Amino acid sequence: MVKGLAIFSWDQKIGPVLEVKYPETLELSPNLVNRIYMTHAYSQQFEKEEFIEIKFDNNTIYSYCDKARVKKVGYEILILIIDRDEKINRTKLEQHFLILGKTVFTKPKEQRKDYLLQNVNIVYKKPSAQKVVLLGRAGTGKTSIKKIIFEGYTPKDLLYNPLEPTRGITPSVYTWLDLKLGLFDTSGQELSDLLNPDNENEQRIAFENADILIYLLDYPLWVNKKETLYEDLNRIKEILQLSEEKTRLMVFLHKIDLIEPTERKETLTRIRSELMSSLRETPLYFTSIYPNLIYNLYNAFYEMLSTFTKETQFIKKMLDDMLSEHRNIMCFITNNNNTIIVQTMDKEFEVGLINHIHQMIAQLNQSVENMIEKDNIDHLIISTAHNLNIIMSNVNLSKFNLKNVVIISKSLSANKLILLTGKIRARLNSFYM
Repeated sequence: MVKGLAIFSWDQKIGPVLEVKYPETLELSPNLVNRIYMTHAYSQQFEKEEFIEIKFDNNTIYSYCDKARVKKVGYEILILIIDRDEKINRTKLEQHFLILGKTVFTKPKEQRKDYLLQNVNIVYKKPSAQKVVLLGRAGTGKTSIKKIIFEGYTPKDLLYNPLEPTRGITPSVYTWLDLKLGLFDTSGQELSDLLNPDNENEQRIAFENADILIYLLDYPLWVNKKETLYEDLNRIKEILQLSEEKTRLMVFLHKIDLIEPTERKETLTRIRSELMSSLRETPLYFTSIYPNLIYNLYNAFYEMLSTFTKETQFIKKMLDDMLSEHRNIMCFITNNNNTIIVQTMDKEFEVGLINHIHQMIAQLNQSVENMIEKDNIDHLIISTAHNLNIIMSNVNLSKFNLKNVVIISKSLSANKLILLTGKIRARLNSFYM
């Protein structure tokens, strides 16, 4: 993230003189300020403005000084401090920073502070932050879902090596494109205590400022303790109604892989009908971490998260527009954890193939990464027994947490897939760069 910006000048007798900084809590060490000044002063060329970039501790520092003005007014320097590992569009940030630098030093000295504080939004964009709370009884799979979606864990590993139970409330922070997501994982063993009307303090910690609350129930609990689940849901809705938060409730019915495949469709239809009479407009998703069914889990999360971030909305609309003239086609984009963040497909695409495709792509990911690293390949194309042509192409935007674009089609040839993928990559690059 952008940590702050400041203007200082250099007095030959007393050294650096700070004119303004934002925010007020920004810390500028003497070592940093001296290093910035010495870097600008090292060059004796005074004909033009100078932009430098330096690394200091865990930060990247942008610094601007109009050297053509030094002989007249001395060194006046604008600096911007960024977290070194932040995934942001640095090219655009540099451009905006230079515009701010060129403009602020045209102002009289007494007006600079007000001008800078009024225009910090040019470079100081606060990341969108959202809070999601995971609730559910013990053993329903809340932590496993978190690990798979946001930390890149392999579903198969978690199926055979279950995680230790969560105790208390465990907060984690993740980056999802331009979104900072605070995910609060709660203890299933302590859910009854958390929902107790007398436990206002814990409820405040868990629910305060929450944007989305996900209640996770699983199929075995539905079969054996249905009334308890209804009690939980009713209590959650009461808490949300009493609070002033605009929290959205979502419900996941998890572990649908435990339903016999031949009975799954009919069973889920019956459960949906029964639950929706109580949930009304609350979104309901049927999920599993079982490889053949995990698509529903990814779909639930990126549908939810796409409502938070403008980047995801842009990418989704871009894909929809670019694929609108094609038939029997599906496209998705993954992040650095190989998690699908955006997906689109036309209405003629065979939905029954989706889980098969996701499973196949998951198996290909590591192989493709190895080939890209060793052979510097641009893309991989395969044809399947289902008459599908599939292309996987690296978008080369890892610093923005974007990894691959994948297109699956029954109608497009390999050459047309390469052309379409190239257009998508070009649009993404023009947006980010």
